[in-house]
Amino acid sequence: MDTSAKRKHDASNGSRGPPHKRSRGGGAGKWQTPHHKARIEAMKGRSLEVGDTGVWVTCVRHKEMQAIDEMVAIFHEYGDKLYGIKSQESGEAVDEEEVEDIESSIKNELEGMTPANKPKHAAFEPMRTNLDCLLFMKTREPVDPIHVVREICKDAAATTSKTQWRSRFINKFTPITYTGKATEKGVDEVAKRVLRDHFQLKGDEGDQAPGKEGAAYSYAIRPSFRAHNTLKRTDVITQVAELIAPEHKVNLTTPDKVILIDIYQTFCGMSVVNGDWDAMKRYNLHELYLSAAKSEDNPEEAKGEPLEKLQETAEETPKEKTQEEPQEDPAGTEDATT
Repeated sequence: MDTSAKRKHDASNGSRGPPHKRSRGGGAGKWQTPHHKARIEAMKGRSLEVGDTGVWVTCVRHKEMQAIDEMVAIFHEYGDKLYGIKSQESGEAVDEEEVEDIESSIKNELEGMTPANKPKHAAFEPMRTNLDCLLFMKTREPVDPIHVVREICKDAAATTSKTQWRSRFINKFTPITYTGKATEKGVDEVAKRVLRDHFQLKGDEGDQAPGKEGAAYSYAIRPSFRAHNTLKRTDVITQVAELIAPEHKVNLTTPDKVILIDIYQTFCGMSVVNGDWDAMKRYNLHELYLSAAKSEDNPEEAKGEPLEKLQETAEETPKEKTQEEPQEDPAGTEDATT
């Protein structure tokens, strides 16, 4: 009898009992630091546009704001390292001793991060999307998103300690050379614009195919679709493959080049990256860190390409095609994961 009464009493305790435990899911009413509030305010009004270049970034669910902080810090670091671009986010350099209270902290962050106080053509502009786990870092000249991502990933593959890790919440990078509309016409326009620097296209008579001594790069196509159900994967693969001259052969195992196609809602982005994209964990920063840590702990069991191989440049002589692949499905059956 006493035991039953005790159970009822415990169950009625609203502050501790499981029936009244407040859910931690969702973002409504979630507490945010002044820094994160300022970051959200600074990103208002930013949206993806035709003609944009940049990098798609996937991250841990419900950790988007932390991932944005990491993304901004990493890209600013490499912007300075590779191009001499100095960070303009003065709000992050506020001396804590000069901040009297929370309200002044928010004010300082907003004043330093709002578009009115930032260059109109900043080299890096972070963006949130309306999808969980998905961010975009818009880039402008002189930044080459492919070069930046590759350098970040090469350094990640060379880490020897977790203290060297620059990120906890970022997963995968997908560089985008150009963005257009996700329509048949849009895909055609984007593909011609992006592919022409790497491949000879059908109809471009008189132009020698890229590569040394007349050798033509082999390729594979890796598409990714997010929040889009109009265009079909196989149709996009076929459409892009049919633009490329036949001297460029499909090679799904060891291609010289990988064509990345990223379709998000009404936009189509595309880039051409080195054939070691798979060996570099598809530019998944977290996987590169884990692989490097495993190699350091168990060097005799480490798998994958050595770092020297991952650091080969795009200017190397194209490899001979090792396996004939059917032209009907140049991207293979495996879709690009997020």
